[in-house]
Amino acid sequence: MNGSKRKRLITIAIFVVIVGLAIFFSWRYLGTQAFIRTSLSGLTLGSLFFMVAAGLTLIFGLMDVLNFAHGAMFMLGAYMGWQFFTNPTFIFGLAPLLFAFAAGLMLLPIIKPFLIRLKLSETMTKSLPKLAYVLMIVLMALALWGLDIMNLADTAMVAITTSMTSDPLAEITAQEPLVAFWFRPVLLFLAGLVAAFGVAKPGDRTEFATHDEIRRNVIVVSVLLVSTILLTIFRIALPEWVLLMNGNLRFVLAILVSVIFGLVFGAVIEITLIRPLYKRSMFIVLMTLGLSFVIREVVQVLWTPLAYQMVRPPLFAQQGKAATVLEWLQNGNATLDVFGVTFPTYRLFIILLGLIMFLLVVILMTKTRLGMIIRAGVQDPEMVEAMGINVRQVFTIVFALGVGMAALGGIGAAPFIPIQPLMGDTYQMQGFITVVLGGMGSYVGAFIGAMTLGLARAFGDYFALKLSLSPALAEASTVIIMIVVLLIRPSGLFGKKE
Repeated sequence: MNGSKRKRLITIAIFVVIVGLAIFFSWRYLGTQAFIRTSLSGLTLGSLFFMVAAGLTLIFGLMDVLNFAHGAMFMLGAYMGWQFFTNPTFIFGLAPLLFAFAAGLMLLPIIKPFLIRLKLSETMTKSLPKLAYVLMIVLMALALWGLDIMNLADTAMVAITTSMTSDPLAEITAQEPLVAFWFRPVLLFLAGLVAAFGVAKPGDRTEFATHDEIRRNVIVVSVLLVSTILLTIFRIALPEWVLLMNGNLRFVLAILVSVIFGLVFGAVIEITLIRPLYKRSMFIVLMTLGLSFVIREVVQVLWTPLAYQMVRPPLFAQQGKAATVLEWLQNGNATLDVFGVTFPTYRLFIILLGLIMFLLVVILMTKTRLGMIIRAGVQDPEMVEAMGINVRQVFTIVFALGVGMAALGGIGAAPFIPIQPLMGDTYQMQGFITVVLGGMGSYVGAFIGAMTLGLARAFGDYFALKLSLSPALAEASTVIIMIVVLLIRPSGLFGKKE
């Protein structure tokens, strides 16, 4: 065992001992019931922190990209899931447009072999991508011209205000008829294709596309096009069908919609905005920071700066306390008896969701070929590319997965915290602290760090209230832990020295 690994194990052992002693003395001081309640609250916060930190860890670990728009994407996941659960008219109204643009953009590896063969002058090679981006903006403007997006966004509020009427479906805003809508996804598909043309850099022979990459993208484009056609045809009937289904099933679909939105949105952002800036890391920081402001302002325009509370699914909404998990699953109680402590069942669901995400990340990174490529790409990206693997495509997949995880965290948190444009900022900061504490690029460190910070925040809040201290001390507890760990081990608990 080398000295560096021995020092890391000693640091982790010391950290575990300190946390264990803190838990023991807290239990003795608080008593069993208060300790269990506070610990469960801390694990709830820790799960939310991990849902943000997991995506940040994947993105930074492989791509060395600090995504300052990650909190905004967490917030977008909450809004998308809430909108789908409350009234999905907005989702089905815009989904064909997003899928059509993504389909055109994903043609990039397919058209690249033809574009790199073009013999163009250096001036044309530099000018064509700029012209392509201008044409893309024009096509997008034409596609969205006259589309009443504000009216679609208002449908969630319409559903809320009419939820007590006898027939709320009758008051849901109708969508644009098919005869007036069909050209919009067509134009956005062309806009995506033009964007792919610009990203492909016609005449540039320094990049390539493998046959496997082309084959995979043909499948992806086919799925996106079929989805676009179906969503375009049935976008008026689908909202009513969704609203009439079981609330628990609708919540599961809301989670899937948020994750799919995060995956598609993340892929689009990586290809169009981040990929051209890989050689200028500071530009990526500024771009993602600016993107976060843009997303926040768009959300405020669409849904106003007001805070909304998503109704909990029936499985977590019935009055009364369940004595066992089986009773809760049968009756859908709002609270459950946990070792003599009454605790909200939805918070237990958040803890379970965080554990499931951690297990999925572990399986992805250790049991799949993609995980092997990601881990190899972290160590030596040049060698991975020399083996015939397109690292750029792996970057797109990783960024999309990171954003999908953030969106999953957003919809998971939506029934628990108010949905508002600034909801992602706090969790993004805690996500960054978690990543630094656990070690850059370490998903195990991110999980342990997230749970540690969640428990520290929960117990800090309890002691601040108990001892009449300033709440700012509890808020600062996570930063204090990070500083102490970095002073002892600058690379974080599970990080490795560069």
